[in-house]
Amino acid sequence: MENEAIFTANYRVRVTDADRNGILKLRALFQMLQEIADAHARKLRVSAPDLKEKNLAWALSKMAVEVDRLPKWDERVFLKTWASGRERIVTYREFDAVSESGNPLFRASSQWLLFDSKTRRIAKLERLETDWPRDNSKAVECDFSSHLQNLPPTMPPVVCTVRNDDIDLNAHVNNSVYIVWAIEPLPQEFLDEHRPQKITINFLEETFPKNRIESNCAMEGAFTTHSLLNKESGHECARINIQWVKI
Repeated sequence: MENEAIFTANYRVRVTDADRNGILKLRALFQMLQEIADAHARKLRVSAPDLKEKNLAWALSKMAVEVDRLPKWDERVFLKTWASGRERIVTYREFDAVSESGNPLFRASSQWLLFDSKTRRIAKLERLETDWPRDNSKAVECDFSSHLQNLPPTMPPVVCTVRNDDIDLNAHVNNSVYIVWAIEPLPQEFLDEHRPQKITINFLEETFPKNRIESNCAMEGAFTTHSLLNKESGHECARINIQWVKI
C-alpha cells in the first residue's frame, strides 16, 4: 500500500552541479533537497506562493546530512521526502536519496520554522490553519536540541561578501550558500582527498546583500567545526560540524 506521506522525485546531476572532480557539490546537494521539499510543499499547498498570501514563509533552522556516496556528473538521483514530527513552532522533514540501482547515496533530517515575512519574527504553525500527512520515521538519528561544537580556529579566516545572486524568494541568503562559506578556509588538497560523512548545521541568523561573513574553521583530525560570523551584526549566523572520510 502506498504511503501518502511520502513524495518522490528524481534529478540528474547537471554539469553546473559538479565540482572540479565531477562530483556533486555540497551546495548542489542542499539545493536538491530544497527542490524536492518545495515540490512536496506545492502538492500540500504550503509552498512559498501559498504562504505569501498570509505573509508567511518557511526557513530552514537545522539539518543533519549523512553521506554514503556523492553522485557524479550526469548520474540520476532518486529522492523521497516526507514530513515527520511537528511541535508548536517547528516541523520536521526527512529526505532519502539512492542511485538508479537503489544503492544509498545520502539522507537528511531537517527542522523548519515558519516566520512572518513582514516582521521577520517566528510564527506559530497554527497560522497555516492546516496540517498534512506525516510519517514519524527518521532518516537520520540526531538530537537537534544539542549544541554543535565550536573549536578555536586552526586556520586563517576567510571573509565572504553576500552577493545579490545569493538571495532567494524569502529575501535573505539561501541556506545552500552557508555550506560554501563554511568550507572556504579548507585547503583544496584536503577537499580533493576527503568527502563529508556527516554534516550538521544550525542556522542562527538571516543574512542579506552586502553583509560580510567571516568564515572560521577548526580542524581536529577528520573533524571540522565552522562558525560563520556576520561582521555587520556581530552575531554568529550559522554553526556547522562536519565529519570527513578519506576517499
